[in-house]
Amino acid sequence: MMETETALVAAYELNGQGGGALLSVRQLREAWADPERPLWMHLDFRHEDVHTYLEEIAGLDEAPIEALLEEDTRPRVAKFRNGAVTTLRGINLNPGAAPEDLISLRIWCAPNRLITLRRRPLRSVSDVRERIDGGDGALSVPDLLAWLTETLVDKVGDVTHQLDDRLGELEEDQLSDREVDPDDLSRVRRSLVTLRRFMGPQRDCLDQMAHGPEWLDEDTKVSIRESANQLSRYVEDFHAMQERALILQEQLFSEHNERMNQRMYMLAIVTTVFLPLSFLTGLLGINVGGIPGADSPYGFVVFVTITAVVGGWVMWLLKRKHWW
Repeated sequence: MMETETALVAAYELNGQGGGALLSVRQLREAWADPERPLWMHLDFRHEDVHTYLEEIAGLDEAPIEALLEEDTRPRVAKFRNGAVTTLRGINLNPGAAPEDLISLRIWCAPNRLITLRRRPLRSVSDVRERIDGGDGALSVPDLLAWLTETLVDKVGDVTHQLDDRLGELEEDQLSDREVDPDDLSRVRRSLVTLRRFMGPQRDCLDQMAHGPEWLDEDTKVSIRESANQLSRYVEDFHAMQERALILQEQLFSEHNERMNQRMYMLAIVTTVFLPLSFLTGLLGINVGGIPGADSPYGFVVFVTITAVVGGWVMWLLKRKHWW
């Protein structure tokens, strides 16, 4: 997708039949002056002229503009005199991006008016635009709001299924005694932490939107409420997957410790067996006179026999004590 040189990414006037006309800046100015025309303005707020669209064209007050352009955002709903501001998060499906790198979508909604702002391209918005371009999209501004929330939640569902499948593969590898990469498990856990952190409040935002404002029709409220319920199930899935990932990590840690203990145990056994043998070889290897068997042709054979007997006796003693 080409980066725009202005804050305006796209503007539509809905035709009430699922489609809409793409507007130029001049057409947008003219259309916005008529409060009865259903309009959607999608902006990229990285550009400095975003204030031109929000102040001059949309005519928003200072308070909602500040809410829309906040640097750090969390999912929320704030009601103002002429409309409401909500901040939602969408899955980053841009090439090379991680699922937990969420993209914020700031929304101003009012009767017959919808303004959305983003910093980076968001696949959910692109899907809604494609439906409008194809004549199979939203019928009204409230319907458009419901479409956006539903599409955002659907993308969360796709990532939920992907994480669940990946976690299932790691669990299967662990049960089959195949090597499990701890980095893979860490990436899954990191994604779950971020998604649960933002999707929990986002569920509450959708629930608030489903109970107001008053100008939303009942069908739209039902649709947003259903999206909130669906997102609530995904949040519960994130919690369950976090527990599964924690259990899997504990099992991997336990297995690692068990392997280390086995290796240390075998080293201790070997050390115990060779300790008296090392003592004998060290004792007989000192360079002084009077070493037994030094002048006998059978001295070496006798010494080897003694060490074998001592080593065998130590091993028998360890076995009898059930230390081996």
